[in-house]
Amino acid sequence: MKKLVILIIALALLTGYAIADRGITPVPETQGIFTSTSVNLVGNFASTSELQWRITDAIGGLPDVPPLVVHDAIYESTYTEDTQTHGVGLMLYDKETDIETSGQISGQWNVEATKQIAFIGIDGAAVVSSDSIMVDGAATFHTASEVLICPFAEEITEVAPSFCNRAEAGSTVDMTVANLRTTTTDRFVMPSADHPVELNHDIRVSELVSDVPSIGMASAYLDVLIQEDNNGEEITLDERIEFSEETTADGAITLFEKLMHYESGFVR
Repeated sequence: MKKLVILIIALALLTGYAIADRGITPVPETQGIFTSTSVNLVGNFASTSELQWRITDAIGGLPDVPPLVVHDAIYESTYTEDTQTHGVGLMLYDKETDIETSGQISGQWNVEATKQIAFIGIDGAAVVSSDSIMVDGAATFHTASEVLICPFAEEITEVAPSFCNRAEAGSTVDMTVANLRTTTTDRFVMPSADHPVELNHDIRVSELVSDVPSIGMASAYLDVLIQEDNNGEEITLDERIEFSEETTADGAITLFEKLMHYESGFVR
């Protein structure tokens, strides 16, 4: 059987004078949440994770948003993971989730999750597992010198324009035999706008062992909506970009790999 083609999506949006996300600074008191799960069993299995996160720098806080007034920003992020077996099977499951609310720079993450599953269903049993991550940011214009450390920023633009940008990625498998790995990350809380907002979701489904393919369905998607102002203090919609892609494979899968990346910022 021919190997499935590896599909790599890299979406980095910085067009013309629209300057893109500037992220948001952390609140003074920050938190870290970490979980690690390892399971090896013959039987039934279920695990769920869910994160909802909202943060704003508006003077009145979250209760006063909307509306956003001058210099205000708000970001929202969600992460979900749901894995369960339908029937009895041999299950190996490893999962780590790391949530950090402090400001993160390039190469670091506010949300990071990795998952590895190996499964063999008994009498037609299947494992169903899904992941999704979303980051949504909106802000009115701000002076560039107040959000960027770089001293040369004002030579390019004096104003960080308004924007409303959203990116979401995820994947789902429904398999009687499975060997899969997912990696999910995002960053939007940062000490300054010198680092881009990022979202990533990667999935890889491969043979359980040599010449024994994974059997069932695997799918993954990326949706992006970009709405940006130009370089000025009067708020106008000067750029709108919509991107959507979904890939699905069903059958005896030797390889299904999809890498999805969204990046938006002043410096990238």
